[in-house]
Amino acid sequence: MGFTKNCFDLCNITLTILMGLLLTGHLVGIGLGTVLAVVGVGRVIALFQHLAGRKIARLSGMTA
Repeated sequence: MGFTKNCFDLCNITLTILMGLLLTGHLVGIGLGTVLAVVGVGRVIALFQHLAGRKIARLSGMTA
C-alpha cells in the first residue's frame, strides 16, 4: 500500500510539474517539502503495514 501511495503521488507531482511548466513557464506549487512529504507518508504507511498488517487482518476477520 505504501509503494502504491508513492507511485500515485509521483504521478501527481509529475503532472503538476508538467502543467506548471507548460502554462506558466516555471515550476509552480512543487517544492522540497512536497516531495519529502510524499516520500515520507508512503514510507510510513509501508512501515505501519509491515509492523501491524497481520494483526489488523486477524482482528478484522480477513484471515483464519
